[in-house]
Amino acid sequence: MPAQQSTDSSPAPPFPRTFYKRQEPSDTVDSKFRLFTTDLFNTLSRFSKERHRSNLTAAQKFGMKEIRNLIRSQSIRLSVSDKGGDFVVIPKSLDQAITEEHLRDTTIYRPSSLQEFLSQSRKLNKTWVKVPKAASLRRPLISRLKIEMPVCPVLYLLIKTLKFSADHLVSADLSVYKVRPIISCVGGPTDRVSWFLNIILVQLLNYVPAHLKNTTMFLNHLRNARFDESFDVNALYTNVSNDSAMQAVFELLNEHQGNIKMHGLSITHIMTILKECLSCTTFRWSGNYFAQNRGLAMGQRLAPVLAIAFMAKIESPVLESRPLLYCRYIDDCFIICSTQNEMDRFFEVLNEQSEHIKLTREIPQQDWLPFWNVQIQISGGTLRTKWYRKPSNKNIIVHNLSAHPKQMKRAIVGNMFETAARVCSGKEERRESLHLAHIIAISNGYAPRGSHGAQRSIQTRERHTDTSNTIQFCMPFISDDVSRATRLCLRRAGLESSVTITEIPPNNLKHQLVRNRLYDHLCTTPDCVICPFGKEGDCMKSCTVYSIQCRECGDEYIGETARPLCVRIKEHLEGKLSSRSSTTLGAHRTQVRNGVDFEVETTILAFETEISARKTLEAFWIHAKNPKMNRKEECPAITSELYPY
Repeated sequence: MPAQQSTDSSPAPPFPRTFYKRQEPSDTVDSKFRLFTTDLFNTLSRFSKERHRSNLTAAQKFGMKEIRNLIRSQSIRLSVSDKGGDFVVIPKSLDQAITEEHLRDTTIYRPSSLQEFLSQSRKLNKTWVKVPKAASLRRPLISRLKIEMPVCPVLYLLIKTLKFSADHLVSADLSVYKVRPIISCVGGPTDRVSWFLNIILVQLLNYVPAHLKNTTMFLNHLRNARFDESFDVNALYTNVSNDSAMQAVFELLNEHQGNIKMHGLSITHIMTILKECLSCTTFRWSGNYFAQNRGLAMGQRLAPVLAIAFMAKIESPVLESRPLLYCRYIDDCFIICSTQNEMDRFFEVLNEQSEHIKLTREIPQQDWLPFWNVQIQISGGTLRTKWYRKPSNKNIIVHNLSAHPKQMKRAIVGNMFETAARVCSGKEERRESLHLAHIIAISNGYAPRGSHGAQRSIQTRERHTDTSNTIQFCMPFISDDVSRATRLCLRRAGLESSVTITEIPPNNLKHQLVRNRLYDHLCTTPDCVICPFGKEGDCMKSCTVYSIQCRECGDEYIGETARPLCVRIKEHLEGKLSSRSSTTLGAHRTQVRNGVDFEVETTILAFETEISARKTLEAFWIHAKNPKMNRKEECPAITSELYPY
């Protein structure tokens, strides 16, 4: 089957570039950025003299310190709950016991090894290079999506607090803890390849009849009927048949390939790469390797698309029988039938389609049935809908005192009120839903009388500026005054139409305290010269600015790399071992150490994924430390505008 030839429309990969090509200078643009740089540094210098108050109280700071100490001492494991939004604090020993119990299910997991993981990774890389070359994809794209040294995916569990009671706290039965297994594939062998496949496959969801994209689509589907229920698929991802999912994808591709962008690949190409991605099933927990026997790993980029395609095959007999309404979002199904007998029959049909797929049903309570973020009541041919929040939902939104731009806070609160009003069918439901939104806003620190005003503010100040062709200038959020002054600098430099400011808020509690790879920060590098002088696992970090120091004389070398740090350091050590004067450490051995070998230690100075920014950071570190091992031709230049700072 011929492949589509156009690959120019492929989106830019959201992964670090390994090569940097300097742009040609432009006097007009350079002068504007020079003016902006000078003005901005003067502005920041002025604000640096002001004292910025913390939004944490003394008691909150003390509590944060205590929690960090407990995590550091490995007394507790802090995580977030599944779907609830709240924190879960349990003894680390209990967390280990729950995970070990979960992994004993031999129908889903089996023991594996590092060798199997490496074999799977090499096979996927070989397939990825071979197939896109045959499809004439661009070589830079092929290279950028290939991971030479992948990180082994790791397992962590999210506890389902929705199904948890106080009685479970004193129970010795580990099975009372209902969990959702997540296999984090970030940096894994399939991470980048599956991103590219997902761009193609996600287009197929437009042709899955029952699939819902959003609440509006669901409300548009609702029609008058007499009986409604919702079905929920138990543990959908781990019970998906991979072969059936691939068959469903194959059928959808055959039927709709003329309507989607294939980005240069044929159906055969896609299915070949997809098969290899699904064959990479090895993960690690607490230093031990396992493989998943069946189903999809939550954490795999392709899992949602494949699960939806699989469910399309499961529900096809129901759709052929034409109920009044049948729709689904991932594993939550909503069905409306003319009679209760018809409802019961469809429920039985769905449960008979696959060995492992089993559905539970939820019937209306007090005539109201919750589905997604909507409650539905169908009575006497009349449809009523209102906003819904699960009882387990802690209703946590960005707090009014949090370090976020005011514009972002207004947008979050305004969108909440807009959603609460939009899903309602009448005035009474709208009043009830807005009252609930009002309570949530107050509980998160927003003024009672400002809530509706926030909604109006968003509606009246909505911006329609196209920022797709502008340069993104990312800066940490300090205060609204600093952000306002920075935008003024842009206007004075004449760059407001070319540059978009993106404010990065500080890390929230989840980012500061939750560590999903708690058991798997492992050093896998023989005779490592990185981890002993930093944190275990630093040797596999990518996109770093690093320092190599001679432990005999203290001389330093500063460099940067986009690859895993252990790969670049290995190259340095090979130069030292062979005394090659063309290498930094080799020259140090022959010229300074008189040919005598020496030990080194490596430390990470900074992390930066953007290559131009990383090279700038490298230049600053070289300028600040003046390392003796760096040769003149290796030192990147700092522009005259940045040099004084």
